[in-house]
Amino acid sequence: MTENRENTAEVPLRLVIDDSARDTSAKLWYALPDGYLDVPLEALDPKPGTEHEAQFMNTMALVLDCVPEEQRDRYVGALRDMRFMVAQMRSEGVIGCSLGMHFADDGTSALSVVTAALRDIEWAPPKLTAVRAVSLRETPANVDLLTLPGGRPGSISDTLVTAPAMAGMPAQDLYQCDVYIPAPSGAQLAVLTLSTTAVSGRAHYRDWMEAIAHTVAFHDPLPEIERTVRGDGPDAGSDRVKDSITADFG
Repeated sequence: MTENRENTAEVPLRLVIDDSARDTSAKLWYALPDGYLDVPLEALDPKPGTEHEAQFMNTMALVLDCVPEEQRDRYVGALRDMRFMVAQMRSEGVIGCSLGMHFADDGTSALSVVTAALRDIEWAPPKLTAVRAVSLRETPANVDLLTLPGGRPGSISDTLVTAPAMAGMPAQDLYQCDVYIPAPSGAQLAVLTLSTTAVSGRAHYRDWMEAIAHTVAFHDPLPEIERTVRGDGPDAGSDRVKDSITADFG
């Protein structure tokens, strides 16, 4: 066992920075495990007169051209429902959505969705906001308070709900885990939510969400990360960090 740990320690970690992290208009930064794909919310619910709207309409026309005429109404309805759902998400402050696919222990695929919302709130001390946010859930369960980097407060809770039957799909259990992280200003609250029907992996997903919470930042962390990896930052005196992480800033 000792040899295995030593061999594992010799393998450098790889830090991959997605292009979305360089978005100058970003309001929230966070890292997700491998296997997640961003959903382009702006492209799925474009504002009138924008380039995204033209692309959406062209894509919709291409899709409709590929389906049998007798099924076009159904496809049009599905696209409208999708756009309405995205609009509802954005109205609730959702600024990021990612779809994930991973293999379960039994070899089957497990799907999950992670959303990130940023909401303006009435000012309050961040620690009070973290406690209040998790306690206001309809059925607060498995609640824990988090101490994040820099001593920042956060909270986490999870629950099982039953999703109703719809569109020919039977009712099924749904696992949901929520993380609440107040901004240092005390005037905003980040809410990250994971949902999945792979309820048997709930403990694993909760660990993921707690790990994700430790990556959340309300300011651009890239300059500090890049300085640390290069080893030329004011606090990067130890070569241990630079040598143990292989960075890919492509």
